Amino acid sequence: MQAQADLTASIGLPTIMVLPEAPPGRSPIDLLKQDKTLKKGAEVIESYLTARRYDVIVPEQMEGIQDMVSASQALKDVEDDATYLLALSVGADVYLTYNISIESRKIGSRQVKKAAVAVRAYETTTARLLGTETGYSAERPTMDAAIIEEAINDAVEKVLARITAYWKADLERGLQYKVIISVSKDFDTDEAEDILFSVSDIFQEMARTSKEILMTDYTLDYLIWADPGKYDRSSSVYRALKRAIRKVVPDGKVRKVTLNRKLIVLDVEME
Repeated sequence: MQAQADLTASIGLPTIMVLPEAPPGRSPIDLLKQDKTLKKGAEVIESYLTARRYDVIVPEQMEGIQDMVSASQALKDVEDDATYLLALSVGADVYLTYNISIESRKIGSRQVKKAAVAVRAYETTTARLLGTETGYSAERPTMDAAIIEEAINDAVEKVLARITAYWKADLERGLQYKVIISVSKDFDTDEAEDILFSVSDIFQEMARTSKEILMTDYTLDYLIWADPGKYDRSSSVYRALKRAIRKVVPDGKVRKVTLNRKLIVLDVEME
């Protein structure tokens, strides 16, 4: 328990991104720009998180959002999930989604309102649901902003407990990275398969634990949990992978496609 506490203290709390639930084909950033109610919801959640010393990524202010295009090219099976791709492309550890509903009715001559806010937390690298909670405001005659804030505060505290439990448990395994390796089709399928097998062996050597998500003729998708003493940032993982791949593929070169806090996308090309 002490070792886990020391690791958490040295690495810090998870980095979180807050996004509204977006229907298929809609960008969550566009929703934040166009819907004042959703924008207010994001601001309240972000304020709640920063007050508790979580690192919060504000998607509208992130540069390099176009990295999402690169990520989507390597993640064809989740290409339509813009929220997941956005969180992954900017490197959040966890992302929260939320939706807001407000009901109103008249009691005598007064109009009263009540808000309900559903908040879900996901692990960014896998989009695995970590927890979901719904918060409610009291019914009262007031502005929308006040009851939205009340409902969000009711939901977020419960979700944060789930996030904290997940983060501490996951850190026991090491720092988690999603690594996607694509081999150029200039190599034939047998050569590409040998390269990917070699990369898989490299993961076994450098990671405390690893999990194969997908392997095709030319692509390998892995989760690795690396020793934070050796690999405390994605660039450290990238450098180690580049050196190791060059040793097993002397006629190839490694090209960096995407490199952020959680996602490492590399291409192996023929020299």
